[in-house]
Amino acid sequence: MTDGAGAVAWRLPGTLPPVIPAPVVRVLALLFALLWLFPGFGLIDLTVTWDEDWPVVLEAGWGLFFTVVVAVPSVAVAVRPRRAAASIVQLAVGAAALVVGGLVSVELGAVVLGVLVALEAALFAAVRDGERVRPVRLATDRTLLLLAAVAAVPWLVYAIEMAELDRDGSAESDITNGVDHYAVQAATALALVALVLVAAVWPRARRLCGLSAASVAVYLGVVSFSSPGTPGGFDRTWSGACVLWGAAVAVAAWRGGRSDHQRGPRSETAERQAVTSRVAP
Repeated sequence: MTDGAGAVAWRLPGTLPPVIPAPVVRVLALLFALLWLFPGFGLIDLTVTWDEDWPVVLEAGWGLFFTVVVAVPSVAVAVRPRRAAASIVQLAVGAAALVVGGLVSVELGAVVLGVLVALEAALFAAVRDGERVRPVRLATDRTLLLLAAVAAVPWLVYAIEMAELDRDGSAESDITNGVDHYAVQAATALALVALVLVAAVWPRARRLCGLSAASVAVYLGVVSFSSPGTPGGFDRTWSGACVLWGAAVAVAAWRGGRSDHQRGPRSETAERQAVTSRVAP
């Protein structure tokens, strides 16, 4: 189905009934964010990414995944619980990446973490009078789509390599909460491709998903460039490419989000009215 602007509208199957009051979701979202940042070691692992006594790229991957991909949308929900659609989708992407990365790596702990993130996303989808993910109106940003396509093969190859290192068990690694970092490193690569693809085709998530992916790529590239030869790292050419790609995604996501807002405030309002009207019985 298409709307007047040529965007595609997809209606997804129903989600949980919107029964949880927004103040309750706000508190739960904050608790989830703190969970991923501290017991989940998101923020803690980021603090050692410049300490050469640690496998800094693997620490960065874990820290970035649970801070940026998971905790940031949780904080966004805590701030605006009734405008959570983009956060829900980013959490769903993170959950899927963890499950796939865990299965390919044969790392059950990563799969369990993915299920927990998926449950969090489902909980946020049940906020009363909140923004619904559906209907999904697609409008492609060609620059972001090109950036996703260009990086898809390198990131997928990297994810496969990280999963192989996890399964092999002979490479230097680190274990956090019973989970090998290589499995989460594979999930990080998968999430980067998926987040940029979502940003490319769905205007409501363009800035959150695009800027999240960009920040992960840039930071990971900088850490890898500064510590050549570290486990999970790239050579300096690929590290630089990672930084440049992330910077390009950031610019495209910011500009795309701004142009969407400037081009269609009326259509955006109409879409949100259509989305929220589905909350009513």
